[in-house]
Amino acid sequence: MELFAGIKTFIFMLSAAVLQPVLLLLAALSVWIFFECGRLLADWVRRKRRAPGADTPPLARYRAELTALLARPDIIEADIQNLLQQHIQRRTVTLRRFRLAARIGPALGLIGTLVPMGTALASLGQGDLSVMTSELVVAYTTTVVGLVIGSLAYLILTIRHGFVEDDIRELEYLTERLYHEVHAQ
Repeated sequence: MELFAGIKTFIFMLSAAVLQPVLLLLAALSVWIFFECGRLLADWVRRKRRAPGADTPPLARYRAELTALLARPDIIEADIQNLLQQHIQRRTVTLRRFRLAARIGPALGLIGTLVPMGTALASLGQGDLSVMTSELVVAYTTTVVGLVIGSLAYLILTIRHGFVEDDIRELEYLTERLYHEVHAQ
């Protein structure tokens, strides 16, 4: 019996030690996600104001690299495909952090909910309602913050995914067009 009491104490201490890092991560993620909302809005406005046929910054960088590559006399089609795949990978990698935040935000919110609930229930058993109240406030606010982070990250992921698909389509079109222009000469 004494072994199980020690295990319970260890688990309780371990879960209590997790709360502070979870709160710090939630705070950092919330600042980051609101910053990313602003970046998304700026990118959306830039894309809407862009003149038809004008390049986005990733497409302009790709055009410059592709033009330089096509100017080389020893170019083979595999080099062009490699350059295209590198740029596609760069565009899709940018989505990973939003996918991660959409999953980890609610999980951190749940952890931030469950840990203070244990302390709140213990304080209820001792009749200390002020501790219980403050722990329940932490529990419920971490849930809300975690869900907001996850929801905003998923929204940004969805919109940015559309941007990335448009950019990839443009990269592929530009590659075909410039490749055929060079080989038609």
